[in-house]
Amino acid sequence: MKKTFLILFSLILSSFAAAELIVDIPFEMNIVGDPFASGGAYTYESEWMTATNNGTETQTYTVEYSYQDLPADWSMSLCTTSSCLMPNFPTPLELAAGESEQFHVSIYVSSCGGFPFNLTFDAGDLAEPLSLDFTFNTEDNVSAEDQLVSKQKLHQNFPNPFNPETSISYQLRASEAKNSQLNIYNQKGQLVKSFSNLSPGEETIVWKGKDKYMRSVSSGIYFYRLEGAVKTDLKKMILLR
Repeated sequence: MKKTFLILFSLILSSFAAAELIVDIPFEMNIVGDPFASGGAYTYESEWMTATNNGTETQTYTVEYSYQDLPADWSMSLCTTSSCLMPNFPTPLELAAGESEQFHVSIYVSSCGGFPFNLTFDAGDLAEPLSLDFTFNTEDNVSAEDQLVSKQKLHQNFPNPFNPETSISYQLRASEAKNSQLNIYNQKGQLVKSFSNLSPGEETIVWKGKDKYMRSVSSGIYFYRLEGAVKTDLKKMILLR
């Protein structure tokens, strides 16, 4: 159930260029760990998240994580490649243009249960904080309905870069598909193309590099976003004419 989220923070959807911080999260934000009942205590280790300054100037952000209702005898840590952060304490993060930092979540699980936690980036060129909400639950603490929610997926387009067309695959439940859209934006945050009436299940949309007026668009970076479902996912693709 892994997926990659490319979250390009902005004050509003129509202005992707408001800030240049990109956060790559290669796992579900609603994390379901192994069941406790069948294996006992264990440590969950996430894949590495990557925060990148995609702008042209050095920025100093702050990074802070927090958690709520952590079960008794559990523990959580959030670490970079060189050190671990203190919870509820803003930590400076200086990134030169194009520079990245990686973050890793570690959770010690000693019972059946779960809790929410948050990772927030602030300052730098951000107009307002970028707040990312996560949950962690052992599999035996998740209802069948919640497990279905986590099946929403948006895959990386293929091929990428592409010319003249690319395929975008997604997965949705029937109840989600009727209210969802797959929207494509340019770097200015302008809507280029929208696909509605999405089919449920595992489906593929082919984008032929044309806008809503069927005009061919120019080379460049585009973002595609699955909107209106349980979670909103955003990924990046490159068109090379």
